[in-house]
Amino acid sequence: MGMKIRDILDILAQHGLIIRIVGKPNLDLPVDDVEIKSDKVKENSLFICRKGYKFDSHKLFKEVVKRGAVLILTEREVDSQGYPYVIVKDSRKAEAVLASYIYSFPHEKLIVIGITGTNGKTTAVQLIHHFLTSVGRRGSYNSTIGNSIMGRFHPTINTTPSAIDITRMLDLTVKNGGDFAVIEVSSHALSLKRVEGIRFDHALITNITHDHLDHHGKFENYVRTKYHIFDLLKENGRAIMSYDVFKMFGPPSVELNEPLLIYGMEGNEHCDIHIENLKMDKKGSSFEVIFEGKNFGRFSTKLIGRFNVLNVLASLSVMVSMGYKPSKFKIPLKEFRGVEGRFELIEDRELGIDVVIDFAHTPDALQKAIETARMLTKGRIITVFGAGGDGDRLKRPLMGKIASRLSDVVIITTDNPKGEDPMEIIKEIEKGVDKTKPYLVIEDRRKAIEVALAISNRKDLILIAGKGHERTIMFNDHEVPFYDKDVVLEIMRRMKEMKREGEVVGYFKMR
Repeated sequence: MGMKIRDILDILAQHGLIIRIVGKPNLDLPVDDVEIKSDKVKENSLFICRKGYKFDSHKLFKEVVKRGAVLILTEREVDSQGYPYVIVKDSRKAEAVLASYIYSFPHEKLIVIGITGTNGKTTAVQLIHHFLTSVGRRGSYNSTIGNSIMGRFHPTINTTPSAIDITRMLDLTVKNGGDFAVIEVSSHALSLKRVEGIRFDHALITNITHDHLDHHGKFENYVRTKYHIFDLLKENGRAIMSYDVFKMFGPPSVELNEPLLIYGMEGNEHCDIHIENLKMDKKGSSFEVIFEGKNFGRFSTKLIGRFNVLNVLASLSVMVSMGYKPSKFKIPLKEFRGVEGRFELIEDRELGIDVVIDFAHTPDALQKAIETARMLTKGRIITVFGAGGDGDRLKRPLMGKIASRLSDVVIITTDNPKGEDPMEIIKEIEKGVDKTKPYLVIEDRRKAIEVALAISNRKDLILIAGKGHERTIMFNDHEVPFYDKDVVLEIMRRMKEMKREGEVVGYFKMR
């Protein structure tokens, strides 16, 4: 990579990030990499200390020195025992900036597509990647369910990885002959500057509704953070947004060199691309696509629900922004199998039970999931859900109210309580529930799903919301293996065995 400490200091100075250099670092020492995780530090690494939500890595100063860190950036003075270090104004921005320099600005060698929004990001990312590979392009993506770097899948913890990791992903894409990357950009990633060193060719906002107010404080801050993605466009980058976002919050404030592209469900003077003649059932959705006044014919997809049709439109909008005609993707869209844990339908004809697994964990997403479920059945909607811990507490009673209003039966259970008491989270959800309507509180998620399946009748639909693709339940100091889909299939199998033998499940006799 050919950088020395003097180069690092010059870069930090150019970006106005240096507060003070403590001691006298050897300016000629090489810097091979930048790290924020102490266990990854090796000889000639640059380590960045920061105070996070739960841990302060300034405590690891001596450890990373022993591991071979050649330069250390801090946010404050530390007991360095004479080892030189640099105090910076913003360690997160420093990480993003240095990552881009050290990896020689890989975003400049790729078409980079950034997707943000409260809901729909993962599906849009997967669709866009699918569309681009269908026309022979090679590239990578990152999303909530994981990263795919040139066809190799890697699970992830955060929706958007650290600035270092995401820059490495772009670098690997370039080195392996890729020409594009699709990045799911969370509001945390924008506010914590994980993509500050990247510039996008196409930036999309899918929607903006209530979420993460524990982090952003006010809804206006959340909206402003989402819109920041447009500040990160390349000189001739294209801004794309749904009509719902445009109508509620207006166009980007940043000056654009390319016209804003707007998509929506219905045609109007603002929408460049919209649909007509929408049809939906359990098998999927079909509709006609209209772009700039021209009808490109009927498209069909296995994806179910208006919200998923909007995800398709968002993805097609990126394609037309790249210069493709919508019709190029009729067959790829039809072939797209959907995203794991995103309104994933499980039908069991023997039991007469339909179950939908969905990641819905915000008020808006839960509402759309239940409304879509209602369209698919003439029976009852039984909704099983909870809320994550250490997060936005304001949304909990809202989700309780929505589930109670739109469902026939509600079962409130555990999601990912993390550092909170699961029952305290449930009580906050319960505050929004209509007590005159049927609902149950079952802390054990497995038991909650079992009861939902047991009390369902033919033609009922069970919506299990909140975790989707996730494989564990997260508690304060440990994780428990748990995958909603596997649990459902296991319970269904046992129910069929019991049904054949005329046995009883819990208190509920099998039909």
